[in-house]
Amino acid sequence: MIKKRENKTRKRLRITQCVLYLLEILFCTFTYIQIPNPDQTQLGFFATAFDMIGYIGGNFPDAAQTQAFSSVLPLFLVFPIIPIIGFFFCALDKERNLKNIVSVICCLLGVFSILTIVSLNFMSYGSLLALLFYILISFITAMAMVARLQND
Repeated sequence: MIKKRENKTRKRLRITQCVLYLLEILFCTFTYIQIPNPDQTQLGFFATAFDMIGYIGGNFPDAAQTQAFSSVLPLFLVFPIIPIIGFFFCALDKERNLKNIVSVICCLLGVFSILTIVSLNFMSYGSLLALLFYILISFITAMAMVARLQND
């Protein structure tokens, strides 16, 4: 990749990407999954991405609907790993366009993983915010790619 010195606009866009990836990591602590209780006597099952990772090898709640998630529990490691990879590429790559390419891939993987692992039926506010912020990061990444094409 061709190295180009970072100007003020590209630096602001890169820092914005880093902050948004840190917010993506924060959204993993919000409620990612909301499974309603079929008999409506209790609230149901609410879990963050870190809670679901904690159920690997442990006791999973006994509700019939939550047993379906026991097969995809290892996949919940993807939710904190994708923004961590995106953050480190954006923070450490100042001169090349590799950070933008990795950022687009991370956004696509993040949206795909939320829509397939969590699914629309069980989506809660943490996964919804993460989904919206991945879309926002992809727009900012597109702006950073266009800003790189400008002459200094």
